[in-house]
Amino acid sequence: MSIALSVAAVSSQPAKEESLARLAERLQAREAGALEALIERTQSACSRLAVSILRDPDLSRDALQEAYFVVFQRIGQLRDCGAIKSWLFRIVTHCCHDILRRRGKEVAVEAELVAPGPDLADGVGRQEKIRATFAQLPEIDRTALALREVCSMSYEEMAEVLRVPLGTVRSRLAKARQRFIEKFKGVQND
Repeated sequence: MSIALSVAAVSSQPAKEESLARLAERLQAREAGALEALIERTQSACSRLAVSILRDPDLSRDALQEAYFVVFQRIGQLRDCGAIKSWLFRIVTHCCHDILRRRGKEVAVEAELVAPGPDLADGVGRQEKIRATFAQLPEIDRTALALREVCSMSYEEMAEVLRVPLGTVRSRLAKARQRFIEKFKGVQND
């Protein structure tokens, strides 16, 4: 019994990836409910990515609708079902960037805050400064930081999503972090 438990504990992470791969296979076979299951499984992470790039919840929902439509249309082009996560994140990223291009300008931040109590004021103030700093970054920096810090992607996954070499990912991320720190110091002094 203890062997079965330890094997299950060790293989719990790969099972999660296998499950996404299996959903991709079902979607390629056009099984009923496969798209809905994929959406349910990935919507939270994709939404965080879209909001990080677009900084607008409504536009983010539009980007996700577009992205899942593209996934449904092009699932047959996915050669490795095990790569569904990075493929999906790449599509979401492209849909977000398309929306930004169509709008022709940066999207304004829509902060929806409930009046905080006195004990939360410092935390909310710091959070607002972080959001304001993030909003000031160029699109390429926001995307790199969102993929790494919001979506917790590895450098290798980021390289696949962004379709750039691993060294470029590391360089972009280092520069994005540096620009964030510099801008954050300026926001704190305001």
